[in-house]
Amino acid sequence: MATIEYYKLEQRDSLHTGQKRFVHRLKNNGLITARQFISKVTRNKNYSPAAVTGILIDVADELARLIAEGHSVELMNIGIFSVGVRMKAAEDTDLAHKNKNARSLEINHINFRKNNEFFESVCNHFSHQNFRRAHGDVGVRIKVSQYPQVRNRMIVAREFLATHPFMTIRDYATLTGLSYSTAQRELKEAWQEPKNGLDILGSGSHRVYILRKEEAPKNEG
Repeated sequence: MATIEYYKLEQRDSLHTGQKRFVHRLKNNGLITARQFISKVTRNKNYSPAAVTGILIDVADELARLIAEGHSVELMNIGIFSVGVRMKAAEDTDLAHKNKNARSLEINHINFRKNNEFFESVCNHFSHQNFRRAHGDVGVRIKVSQYPQVRNRMIVAREFLATHPFMTIRDYATLTGLSYSTAQRELKEAWQEPKNGLDILGSGSHRVYILRKEEAPKNEG
C-alpha cells in the first residue's frame, strides 16, 4: 500500500472577507515511465511487453488522426477524447500585411471526459492509500490575481511600462499575482492583440515586453 503525502495550502483572501480558505494538493509520487507502465500491465499476463507496446503506439496514432478530423473518440473503460481549438494570429508575413487581423485555427488543448466506471475504479484504489501531511507546507499560499480580468491586468502592465523600459514575465507575475506559467501564457497571447499595447524584444528566456511605439509616452523635455 502506497503512502501519499499532501499539502494543505492557504488561499489568498482576494475578496478581503477576513476568512481563511484552504485547499489540498497531492505531492507527486514520481513519474511512471512508459516502459515501467507496460511492465506493470504485462505482469503475470500471457501477452508480451512488445505486443502491448505496439498496440499502444497504434492506438495513439489512430487516436491522433481521428480527433484531428473532428471526431470524439471513446477508449473503452477510460474515457472520451476530443480536441479544443482557438484562433491565432496569422504567421504568414504576406498574409499579415494584407490583413493585420488575419487569423487561423490551431489546436489549443486535448479534451478528456472520464468514463464513470474508470473514475470509480480510481476512487476505489485511492481510498485504500495511506495519507500523510507533507512537511514544510505551513504558510504556503496559492497565488490568486487581485485583478480577475485580463483587461485590468493589461492596464497594470502598461502603467508599469510607463515608468520602466521593459517588463519581464516575472515582473508581470509579481504585479498581478499570477503564477509564472500563467503570466507567460497570458503575455504571449496579449502581445498578439494590438489593443493591449504590448510588444516584445528578444526571444526564449531573454524575451521581455515593452510598450508599442504608439503607446510609448512622449518625452516632453
